[in-house]
Amino acid sequence: MHQARHDISRVQFQMERFIFFSDGVFAICITLLVIEIKVPNPEATHIFSDAALWRYLNKNSLTFLGFLISFGLIGHYWTVHHRIFGYAKNYTSSLLWLNLGFLFSVVLLPFHSGLLAEYGSDTHMFLPYGVYVANMCLVGFMNCWLWIYVSNPRRNLLTHKISAERIRLGLYRSLIVPVVFIISFLISFISPIVSRLLPISIPIVLHWGMKGIERLADVKDKEERLKHEPHENHEHHEHREHNEHHEHHEHNEHHEHNQHHEHNEHHEHSQHHEHNDHHEQHRD
Repeated sequence: MHQARHDISRVQFQMERFIFFSDGVFAICITLLVIEIKVPNPEATHIFSDAALWRYLNKNSLTFLGFLISFGLIGHYWTVHHRIFGYAKNYTSSLLWLNLGFLFSVVLLPFHSGLLAEYGSDTHMFLPYGVYVANMCLVGFMNCWLWIYVSNPRRNLLTHKISAERIRLGLYRSLIVPVVFIISFLISFISPIVSRLLPISIPIVLHWGMKGIERLADVKDKEERLKHEPHENHEHHEHREHNEHHEHHEHNEHHEHNQHHEHNEHHEHSQHHEHNDHHEQHRD
């Protein structure tokens, strides 16, 4: 795929545009998600008392739970997107299109959340929740693909080398959401209520279930940095010696030039003085 032809000095600006656009898409998705929650019309729902309102809220509790889960997961994927591109120093045209594919999967969430909100209260219907789960899996798999692409050291997109354990940790984090939702959908055929509550476990697994792998990744990243520091210091030392040698060479050339210039001036002055003496003697 063709790469952009602009100057390399514009890469940072283009990266900022790239990230700001993605942030805007996430913000719009969350806004659309909130719009799907509608205040009940008293005339249409015949709600004229606290008891009637409570019955309505209780009946739509799964809808509100779905909204909270969708909001939390969109926020989660926004933070993941932020972390992924925190590692990136450059981009390719393929990465642009891959990111658009990921954002496409995200912008579908408000529609499928609305579909679930409309029909999710009927636990005997499996299609609305199945479509919602499919969308969540799509987002998770696209996020996984995005991380694999950026973290691949052969593409030279990373700001610094990261350990294989850090790359695996990112893969595990990306796949947790799809796995939990697939299990949740399978459970929905046995116990719909339990299946809707299961996604609440996602932040618990992400935060506490990955502690051991995260500590290992931190250790390996530290070892990777220490491994490359001597090489970087050696390159810095060679660069400094080269600069010092270059400066010394320039100084010697400047000194030789001055000496040559002084010698020529002295020689010309002597010749001029001798010429004047000869002229005076001839006149005498």
